[in-house]
Amino acid sequence: MRSGFLLAALGLGTLSLLAGSKKVISPTTTASNDQIDLEATITLTEPEVSQQLGADPGKGIVLLKVKVTPKTDTPLQVSPDDFILLAHDDGERSKPFEPAEIAGNGSMVVSNAPQAAQKRTTSVGGFGGMMGGGGSSPGNSKPVNLNAKMNTKSQGNDQLLQALKTKELKTGESSEPVEGYLYFPLDGKHKLKNLAVLYRGPAGKLNLEFEH
Repeated sequence: MRSGFLLAALGLGTLSLLAGSKKVISPTTTASNDQIDLEATITLTEPEVSQQLGADPGKGIVLLKVKVTPKTDTPLQVSPDDFILLAHDDGERSKPFEPAEIAGNGSMVVSNAPQAAQKRTTSVGGFGGMMGGGGSSPGNSKPVNLNAKMNTKSQGNDQLLQALKTKELKTGESSEPVEGYLYFPLDGKHKLKNLAVLYRGPAGKLNLEFEH
């Protein structure tokens, strides 16, 4: 009987070790230099995005909560356009949507598109800059562009629009920490470890990877 209990205990211990060895990737990542500290928390699933916002923005929207902390006495210009979402696995790169592009009249519909098609994403250059948060170089993957077309039948969603405007990262100068949400288009399914946030703003170039 004792041997049976001993074997069971050993088996549970082995399972615990195996479970403990599994790598867990945090949805929060950080990066910094001598001018700025950045913290980003990403939300991928539609139910969780809706819960965070208090309204459903629909499919294909990734929510990124960003905290920007200037490290000098000089006010820093902060803008949603300082940030880019990169998917390492297929090279998809996107700038954040403005609230009106998601919930206003004639909101946008996003999908993968050929190179010749109209693009919502912005081409990113200069990936050899300062790295933050670890990970591989964002320039290794093949770029994929997103096609954004206006849905002229959309009548808008005032409740969603108000929620997006209230919680978005505001544009402006600050010498104090500022935070808010960014709304990125992301087509298809992507694992968290394949995503990165690129900062390309007045404080330099930083890459925030979700795999540590």
